[in-house]
Amino acid sequence: MAVPARPANQNSGCSGIGVATAVMAVILVLLLMLLGIIPSPLGNAESTPAASATPPAGSTTLPLDSTPGPADTPTATPSPQPTPTATPTATITPTTTATPTEKPMPFVLRGTPQGYPNALLHAQYSCEEYLFIGGEIWDLRESPVLGITVRLGGTYGAETVEMSVQSGDIPLYGKSGFEFVLKNKMISEENLYIQLFDENGQALSSRSYLPVSDSCEANLIIVNFKQVR
Repeated sequence: MAVPARPANQNSGCSGIGVATAVMAVILVLLLMLLGIIPSPLGNAESTPAASATPPAGSTTLPLDSTPGPADTPTATPSPQPTPTATPTATITPTTTATPTEKPMPFVLRGTPQGYPNALLHAQYSCEEYLFIGGEIWDLRESPVLGITVRLGGTYGAETVEMSVQSGDIPLYGKSGFEFVLKNKMISEENLYIQLFDENGQALSSRSYLPVSDSCEANLIIVNFKQVR
């Protein structure tokens, strides 16, 4: 019995041509990659830049090794402190110092000192020469009191005056008469005073200031005292 002959493989030629074509295509692609005509997959992987470390807009990223500064450290919000209320202090009422009452004096002025022309008692002197101050002293029974010290003090024309006489020394004014004589400065002022004292220097009357005039109609001043206690 005759064996039939195997038919020839018709696809072997096509397969060889396909393999050759594929090889040629690979070589062509490699050549084009080397020439830079087409991008190489490996080159793209190498040239792809690393992910940017710059944070997207609107986000805040602190460096890993940075230490928060004072501004980054959260601070405790101070709690409101109560406002201190002023403690009312007691008002100290100043103590009123009692004004000492003037001791009642046994002698006071009798009437008001009056000025007269010196010609009334000293007609021999001109008005421009002297200023006269004189008078009398009476006790509780209207009797003249002798031996009382009469003092004239203060200033007259910016000059200090300190003069003393005894009642009864100048009878021209009466039995208990006294008198002071000063050079007339022809000025008006009230800086001269007259006062009575006993033999121990104790005041018997308050100071009485005298109205001194620059007029020749008043250069004789009459001052009288009366005992009242």
